[in-house]
Amino acid sequence: MTEIENDTMDRRLILMARTVVVLFRQFETIARELDITIPQYRFLLFLKRGPKRAGELAVDAAIRKPTASGLISDMEKRGLISRAPDREDGRSVKLKLTPKGLKKHREFEEALARYLPSLLDKGDAGRMLDAFSELAYIIDAQRSDGPVDAEALED
Repeated sequence: MTEIENDTMDRRLILMARTVVVLFRQFETIARELDITIPQYRFLLFLKRGPKRAGELAVDAAIRKPTASGLISDMEKRGLISRAPDREDGRSVKLKLTPKGLKKHREFEEALARYLPSLLDKGDAGRMLDAFSELAYIIDAQRSDGPVDAEALED
């Protein structure tokens, strides 16, 4: 790559980072309106893939175990998640999504989906949606626990 190409690449990465920050700020606003935090949403999203131990959730969410414990306790009190014995290790428990947690997850994602069209330029909406879809696919494919089954997200 030439120096000019590097500058172009860097600029696109900076623009991408700015976009993520702007989106994150709006997502936080929507989350507050729906009485959920972004870390709680991430837990719901991770648990939608299947039951997990508390430590696994902390690692997936890139937070410390004591922070995860507080989130889990609150989410359990609110009926969003529940504990179940770990079939592989009887001494452990796994956390799983409850119907109320699944409803909260869906409610939040639908609110996000209602917000996102406001960002789309009428002339380039299809292109922008394709770009976001491709980015989501690329990021999801990099996950250590594999990509999300698109049909499972419809549950």
